[in-house]
Order: sequence, then structure tokens, then C-alpha cells
Amino acid sequence: MNDKLRAEEIKVYFGDKPFNSNDLYNFYANYEPDLKKTTFRWRVYTLKDNGVISTLKKGVYTTTRKKNFEPAIDKKLVSIFRKVKKQFPYTDMAIWDTSWLNNYMVHQKFTNNIILEVEKDAAPVVFAYLQELYRNVYLNPGKFEVEHYIVSGQKNIIIKNLMMTSPLTEREGLILPTIEKIMVDLFKDDELFAPYQGAELQNIFQEFFYTYNINQSTLRQYANKRHVRDRLIFFLEEETDIDEDKLLI
Repeated sequence: MNDKLRAEEIKVYFGDKPFNSNDLYNFYANYEPDLKKTTFRWRVYTLKDNGVISTLKKGVYTTTRKKNFEPAIDKKLVSIFRKVKKQFPYTDMAIWDTSWLNNYMVHQKFTNNIILEVEKDAAPVVFAYLQELYRNVYLNPGKFEVEHYIVSGQKNIIIKNLMMTSPLTEREGLILPTIEKIMVDLFKDDELFAPYQGAELQNIFQEFFYTYNINQSTLRQYANKRHVRDRLIFFLEEETDIDEDKLLI
């Protein structure tokens, strides 16, 4: 790695505390007073690309190495996504599995649901299509349906409307929600995700923050779009054990 990056010195200098772009620029300026901003921006890119620093929010970084959230994708998830995409190739969609949360919960759930999000206008026809192929398919279930009809012990398929500004990612040919989207949706859609509320939600969020890279700008922006930003911030600050210096939302 380029000696001018001073990667090891950065790790020692900043430790595990967050720092911003000005802090990092001033660090370099101690060695290179005439450092150009264009050169600095390239160094920041290279530091991130090499895993020396990671982004907590726009312009704020940490040297603490965390993993990206990349849960295992099972065959059924792939099969459902490919079938729907083949049948409705021009429909935006995303898919995930609530079993991804199991390792972060105190009490394991007997029911895991596949969450398929599709454009609002396409949701009814996707629902009708999947009903012909699978059992236990539900369209935008409310509290009553969740409590009385979602089958315990089964792998249910829940179709819900996809917000078009949702933060998504692509992996193994599938479109998946980012960890930030999953967090906000769990918090917002408390009736659909009732088994994951309370102490379970606290534990999930704490484990996510301590284990994975979370872009807090993305988290804040999506929470704002879903009209829960202030409530989410209060929850993170007052009802979890996440260190204050890690919360930059």
C-alpha cells in the first residue's frame, strides 16, 4: 500500500473514534502542508477501497473494521425472485428473508417469512401469480391477518409495496434491501414485524451496529422518507445500549 496513505498511522491516531473529513485532512496536512484537495479526495477513496476506513455517514469515517451485511441466500429465495422477475421483467422488486434476523434475537421464532416488495401497481397481479405456485401467500397483511392467518411454523410469502426510493443492493443476481432499509422497515412496520419488536428490536439493532457497516446517512434519509426519523433516533439513543459516539444519525 502507498506509504503516503499512512494507513497504520491513521489507525493509531484516530483509534476507534469517529472522525470527519477535516480531521483526516488536518492529519495529512501535518506531513504535507500543501496537500491538494484533489489528492486528498483520491486518498480517501483509496483508504475506503482498501478497507482502512469505512463510512459512518457522509464525511464521517471510522477505522473500526466491520463486515458488510451479507446473509446467506437460500434456493427458495432465488427461485421466487427469478420466477417473478421472468413473469414481470419490467417491475421493480426486492426480496429478503426474516430468517436473516434469527442470529440476533434472544428468542428464536417458529415462523420465517419471505418478504417480496414490488411496485404498488404490480402487487395485486404478482400476488395472484404467486398464489398459483405457492401456499401461504399474503398481500400487504395488516395486524388482524398477521395475528390470525400467518401460518406458524411455515415459510410464508408476504408481498408488500416497494417504496421507490428504498435503498437496495444487488447480490447473486437478486435485488435485496440494504441493512439500513431492513432496520427502518422493522421499526416502521411494527404490526407486520410484531415478533421483532421490544427487547428483540433493541438486540437486533445493537448487534447490527456492533457487527456491520451501517451508513447512517442512508439510515436517516430512509427513516425520514418513512416518517419515523425522530422516533428512530429517540429509540437508538434512549432504548438501546449503542455507544453515543457511534450514533451519528
